[in-house]
Amino acid sequence: MKKLKMIVFAIALFSCGLALGQNEPHAFYLTWQEDPTTTITIDWHSDEADPSEISIRRKGLEEWSSVESDVLPYPFSERLVHRASVKNLKPETSYEIKFPDSKEVYYFNTLPSSLDKRSLKIAIGGDSMHKKEWLEKTNKVVASYEPDFIIIGGDMAYENGLAENVGRIYDFFDSYKNTLVTADNRILPCIVAVGNHEVVGGYHTKHEGYEQTDSFRNRIAPYFYALFPFPGQPGYNVLDVGTYLSLIILDTEHSNPIQGIQTQWLEKTLEQRKDVIHRIPIYHVPAYPSVRKYEDKTQTLVRENWTPILEKHGIKLVFENHDHAYKRTFPILNGEINQSGIVYVGDGSWGTEPREIHDVASTWYLKKAQSVNAFTLLTLEGSQFSLISIDSEGNIIDSFPENPLVK
Repeated sequence: MKKLKMIVFAIALFSCGLALGQNEPHAFYLTWQEDPTTTITIDWHSDEADPSEISIRRKGLEEWSSVESDVLPYPFSERLVHRASVKNLKPETSYEIKFPDSKEVYYFNTLPSSLDKRSLKIAIGGDSMHKKEWLEKTNKVVASYEPDFIIIGGDMAYENGLAENVGRIYDFFDSYKNTLVTADNRILPCIVAVGNHEVVGGYHTKHEGYEQTDSFRNRIAPYFYALFPFPGQPGYNVLDVGTYLSLIILDTEHSNPIQGIQTQWLEKTLEQRKDVIHRIPIYHVPAYPSVRKYEDKTQTLVRENWTPILEKHGIKLVFENHDHAYKRTFPILNGEINQSGIVYVGDGSWGTEPREIHDVASTWYLKKAQSVNAFTLLTLEGSQFSLISIDSEGNIIDSFPENPLVK
């Protein structure tokens, strides 16, 4: 018996040594800064201060290549951000990756160069983590649908830009690592927008002497600009996928004013992409809220400054967040229901406490609304789009175009 105990103890020590030797990163995060058909940006969080190398190969090949990381500061933490940007990849191709000193093999897919032969699935939502367990519950449902990638429209970790909340950022990325990976180890790339809970005080107007500069934005939203490569500075940006999709990420008064430079940029960006089939704006505070007041300041600024530009350029679908509920509007044009108008979807309830919604029957712009945790799965197919919205229990709660079988 004594000999058996010693053998068990030796095996335990050996297993522990293997685990310690693997040095898994604290967290990782995949996104894009350039065309997702041919590039990827890979972040991992580590204690290692020197540049390290990530291994990458096209799935099916034997030989690995390596890419050296840039090492960047991690706000209010001894951890460091290692970032590797990989270019010249093949569209619609699987690539395997191994993080430094790790034996685990993950993979990602580049996006297709066109939608001629396949569709694209995007999981979209916002306001993701009041509680870690709520975030992970929705994440698991998202991963089960195996989308090509995900978009979170602000309020990722509710850290409010404060040093004492660094643990919330740790939890957010830990949940990403553990639950936004498919059963066969495909990491789901993620795109984010800025929300009020990424910014000290929530809004740039809370900061006396605010300047529309990189340094000022870094100061009031330190985690957002350090840990999410895209959209990067100045906090709004466009990501072009081939020639068929433009994702337009905007900032609703958090680290940038709506009026002025950002609105001018939006007009120019849409004009330059007038021939792109799918152009989808994503931002945090809704023009057409399901919970908050329609006439509140930021909602009104969105409607007065951005909505006319979106309508002028023929946008058909917009994703909004912030209200902690689910909503879909009627198509709206010039402040009225019009089948040629824009449908606004979302309202940010990925992993938050749902709020009481407006009465749908008496709110002229609401087609559907529900006090529930949910996300939307958008499918792009050729020049067409469709969506279903799914709650955190996995129930389909809405569809557009409408399916009579969906309650």
